[in-house]
Amino acid sequence: MSPRTNTTTNPPASYRLIRSSIRARLALSRRSVRLMGAERLPDSAAILYVCHPADFDDALVLIAALDRPVVCLAGRAEIAGHPSMIESGLGMIAAPVEGSSGGPLWHAALRSCTAALTAGMLVVVFSQWSNSGQPVHQHSDAALKLACEAWASAFPEHLPPVMPVHRFRPEARRQEILIHFGDPLRLDADEDPALVEQQVRAALAEAHNVFSLDAALLGRLIQEVERDLRERLQQQWSSRPGRPRKADGFRLSPLAAETLRRVNRVEPESLVALNELSHAEREARRESALANLRAQIEVKQFSAAQRILGWSESVVGFPIALYGAVNHLFGAVLLLAGGLFKRDAQPLLGRWIARGLIVLGCYTGQVALMNHFFGRAAAGYYAVTLPLSGAYLARYVWLIQRRTRVLMAGTRSAMMQALADKNRGKFFEKLDNILVSGH
Repeated sequence: MSPRTNTTTNPPASYRLIRSSIRARLALSRRSVRLMGAERLPDSAAILYVCHPADFDDALVLIAALDRPVVCLAGRAEIAGHPSMIESGLGMIAAPVEGSSGGPLWHAALRSCTAALTAGMLVVVFSQWSNSGQPVHQHSDAALKLACEAWASAFPEHLPPVMPVHRFRPEARRQEILIHFGDPLRLDADEDPALVEQQVRAALAEAHNVFSLDAALLGRLIQEVERDLRERLQQQWSSRPGRPRKADGFRLSPLAAETLRRVNRVEPESLVALNELSHAEREARRESALANLRAQIEVKQFSAAQRILGWSESVVGFPIALYGAVNHLFGAVLLLAGGLFKRDAQPLLGRWIARGLIVLGCYTGQVALMNHFFGRAAAGYYAVTLPLSGAYLARYVWLIQRRTRVLMAGTRSAMMQALADKNRGKFFEKLDNILVSGH
């Protein structure tokens, strides 16, 4: 049974102002937040346990996404360095996680947290993870202990509804942030806060990350990481003088593999970004090899003179083709609107007559406009250039399709190779950051 609370329907004006500012900032950055399982939130007070380390931006996203007032309970280290006006306006509570509980700071945070729960607010607690992927018994336990004691103080006859929360924040700025609310933990302990806290910790250890990669995909990613690292090692050893060495026996260390598994539980979006960079590199190399093969096969069909003339006409003829495109723009729009722009499967006399009438009508109208604004002489010259520019525009389109595209195959191969090298550099930079921060 849920406890009766004085649910705060109207949070303080400072809270609403800051929340509106955060929502406006998200809207301007074109980044949306999707709530998954928000219907599981109780109407009364509750404890939200975010299953990843404390982050000030994540706290702001939660505050902006929820219409109900949210109070974030975090260590001083997590909210240090941010404007105190924002912290106080949002009602953030700095838990005295260092040292033992029972001091003045602890009791002050306990009173603030108890008041928030009594008002029907949602208290957010962030977890702290060790290298082994399990919650450590320092920051997260202290914050959780404070929240459980505050609940016991506010509602001594009811067990706290603790809900695991998972967040997926893609690195691309315009991709939406996902926030998932899990089912409330099942607790059957008595009202002793110490027993409740122990049972909550045990239940949270089983709360899986809904956004983590599955075992098969994670295994393939680890294999791809090993392959890419072997290739980088082989390139480094090949560039050194002396006897060449082979990197065939290289394997990812157990510590590095466990770090990737831990990151998959805590920050799966980092592995998703790593996987996307790996796929982007392979796709760029595939397109580079295809363009290179096409260049080797098709370019040989042209002599040296044809290649020189093709490149020269592609450059010199571009202004003329652009002039023809501008002259025939209105006619092309009319043909497109009438369904006459596409090539017929079988030549039909009626459709070709319609096309000719539309083009001649456009020519007549354009010459009349030129005569009205610039005089008869300019209109005469302009009338001569209309069919000539149209004919060359058709010639230039043929040139691009049959010659320039083939001649640019080698250039495209080099461009895609450079893109692949760039993605490869980003991949290793991202991988190094993951392994270093994970340790």
